[in-house]
Parts: sequence; C-alpha cells; structure tokens
Amino acid sequence: MITGRDLRSLPGQIGYFMNRKLISLCLLLASAALALLCLGFSRKADELPGIPALYSRSTMDPWQSQILESRDQFHNLIVSIVADDDALYGEENGLLSARYRLQGMDGEQEIQVFVYDSEGGPLIAQRAGLRISGATSRNAIRKSFRVIARKEYDQQYPKFTYDLWGGRTTVDGSGEPIEEYSSFILHSVRLAMDSTGVHNSVGYRLAEKAGIIDASPTTPAAVYINGVYQGAYFIIPAKTDNALAELYHIEDKDDIEVVSVFEEEKTGVQTAPEVLEEYLDFVEFLREADLTDPETVAQVEAQLDVRQCLQYYAVNLLLANGDWLNNNLRVWRCKDNGLPYQDGKWRFFLFDLDWIGSFSELAVMNVDQAALDDSDYNILPDLLENPDYLEEFLRIVAQMEEDAFNPDTIEAVFAGEEARMLEEAAFDFQSDAFAGYMMYSVNSTPVGEEEYLTLEDRQFLIEDLKAHLLETPALVDARLEELFPR
Repeated sequence: MITGRDLRSLPGQIGYFMNRKLISLCLLLASAALALLCLGFSRKADELPGIPALYSRSTMDPWQSQILESRDQFHNLIVSIVADDDALYGEENGLLSARYRLQGMDGEQEIQVFVYDSEGGPLIAQRAGLRISGATSRNAIRKSFRVIARKEYDQQYPKFTYDLWGGRTTVDGSGEPIEEYSSFILHSVRLAMDSTGVHNSVGYRLAEKAGIIDASPTTPAAVYINGVYQGAYFIIPAKTDNALAELYHIEDKDDIEVVSVFEEEKTGVQTAPEVLEEYLDFVEFLREADLTDPETVAQVEAQLDVRQCLQYYAVNLLLANGDWLNNNLRVWRCKDNGLPYQDGKWRFFLFDLDWIGSFSELAVMNVDQAALDDSDYNILPDLLENPDYLEEFLRIVAQMEEDAFNPDTIEAVFAGEEARMLEEAAFDFQSDAFAGYMMYSVNSTPVGEEEYLTLEDRQFLIEDLKAHLLETPALVDARLEELFPR
C-alpha cells in the first residue's frame, strides 16, 4: 500500500530513478561512442578486401584530422609518426638531435605510427620503434627512418600486417604471400642524393625487370611527424635478417648472417665483426684460388652463389651506380637447411641506388674498377679468370639489356615512376620542409632562395638521369668488348 509519505516522496524517487537511468544512458552512449571511435580503424580496414583488423586499440592519431585537412588532396600514402618531443629532440636522447650515431636498440625510440591511403583510410595504426636509417646520410637534415614493429611496443600487433607494396611474395619459388613483416624504411627524397625523387624507384624497377628477384618495391608517401610535413618519401622494405627471412621464406632468422662490409669505415662501428671476418676469409681464399681448377671451382661454388653474384655486378654496371663498389657492399648467407637459398652460400644485396645514372666517364670507370681492380674486397676480377664465369657474365649483361636496359623499357619505367611521384614532389617543393630537402649535411651552409630547385630544374635532372641510363648499355658493352674481346 502506498502511504501519504510515499506519495509525498514519489516525485523525488522518480527523479532519482530517472537521474540514474539518464546517467546510465549517458554512460552507455559514451561507451558506445568510444567503442566506435576505437574500432574506427578496424571497421574501415575490414571493409578492404582480404584485410583483417590491423590496428592496435591502444593508439589513436591525434594529428589525423589536421593532416588530412592540411591539403586539398593526397595522391599517395600518408605516414604519420607521433612521438614525444624529448624522444625526438632531447639533448641527450633525442633521435633527431643527439642519437644519429648510435646503433641498434640504443638508437631507437618508441613512437606511434599511422599509415593512411590517399583518401585518408587507415592502413596501419600501432606502436612501434623508430631509428635513423643510413650511414653518412644520417647527417642529412632530412633523414631517412626505419620503422620497427615489436611486441615490446605493441603486444596486440608485434608485426606489420598490411602490405604497403601491393602483393609481395616470397622469392624461394613457393610464391607465398608475405603477410607479416617486422620493419620498413622511409627513404627521404633530398639533395644531393635523390634530387629527382625517382632515382631509387627507377633503379629498383629496372633491376626487377632485369631479373633481380629481391629488388625492392617502392611506394611513394607523404611523411608527417607530430603533424608537421617532412617531405616526399619512398616506403621500401628493410634489408635486415628479419626481412631476409620474410622474403626468402626462412623459418628461423637466427640461421641468417648479414654484414655491411664497410660499416665501420662509415659509422665507426662494425655490428657483425665475426661475420665480416668469415666473409673476408672467403675473399682471401678467392684471391689465391686457381679458378681454372675444377676442384677449386667446386669449393667456390659451395660458398658463393656465383650466378647471383654476377647478376649483382651486371645490374650495378648497367645502372651506372656511382656509389657502390667501395661503399655500399652488404652480403648475407643462411645456414644449409637443404632448402632454396638456405645453402650456406654468400649472396649480395642490391641497395642504395641514390647515385645511379652517373656520367659517361664514371660509367666506363665502373667497368674497369669492377672487372680489373681487386681492391676493396672486389671479387669479380677473380671470378672472371674462369672462362665459364666470364661467358656467363657477358650473357647476363646482354640478357639484362634485352629485358630491361633498352630504350622502350627505360622510357616506360621513367614515365611510370614520374606519374607516381610528380604531385608529391610538386607539393614538397612548395612546402616549409623544402629547406631540409635542399640541405644534405648538418654542416651545410643554408642556400638562398635563389638557389632553390624549381620543378623545371627537377624535370631537367630527370631527363639528364634518363639520358645517362639510355647511353650506359652501349658504354658498358664497348668497354667489355675492349677488355674481353670475343
């Protein structure tokens, strides 16, 4: 029975219960809104065909709206890096201000990384590590970076699982899709390294057409750090033991040994001294070997993928690579597991194509240095003492010219790469980040605006690069004919 006291208190009770319901409803709506916000990345991702939920629930991009609203339109991927200012610019530990000489984990900072498609749709969003990439180029004001996924940063997503290159597969013959990877490179476009913005992408594309199975794919991107535009970049797969395991379908990355031969000369540190010693022991053996003796040849072929080595030399010569034999030399091997590429043999990386398309005199000098000069651990002169290897090398050069280094293919590759990069390069040239593009070294004197490149200057540089690549095959052929008349 309801008493008078109950009736008198009923409005308050109704108000109390209504307030509780209202509060509960508000909390429910807020929770739903938060859930939708947090799931926004994965919901958009799930709408993409064949792509699972790829995005960490622990991280959101505070600069997303500002970045996407800062331009009328994007033409390529957008990479947004979010980091504490101290992690970037701290006096002792700043990645951009103090740590560019540190190696390994000592030179790595935790970040959040977000990658969007050209319409702002999310592709990657997770916590990761960031390092400076390169050797002497670390001194550049506009730096290249390596972005690394680790479970220590993001337990939900310890790998990257979105293919930024549109269909990478393993090269061991199985053709398995590479569904996870540990890191990628953000390669900056800048003077004096890659002033056209297409040096690397043209080089790798021609190398791929020439039969280099591990030639890196490249994807143009606009890069932002804490909402500030950094410039035009290319996203390139890393070339680490993890990356090699992914590409060559090697189950245990610890089976891989990799070394940059001139790392200590460039950085003051050799991160794999034992591997370097073993490789240099092989080089010394090759120096003393009689390459006309069948037993010695068998020993060489048990330790070196000879054909891959000859391909590596041939493609660098045809690219007129001006930063190569006595600098960017990296080799690797996997222990013998009885599987393709897991056979204990040394193989060579193709990387750092910033300086391809060198002038005619240097293109010819490259041939002389590669074929005749055995300094700087160059092993081609030793291999070419074997008549079969010499014949194979000349065949490889001729086949690469037919498949890739011919006028029609070179023109087509330039047209394709320029179409991908032109709009981003045009935006870059007019951005506040352009001063960083112009200055290669931290010790450089800033250039005046009258010395800035224009888009017309850039087009001239592209045509100049193309002209050099078009003339290089004939120069290489002529010099090889002089050295090894048939």
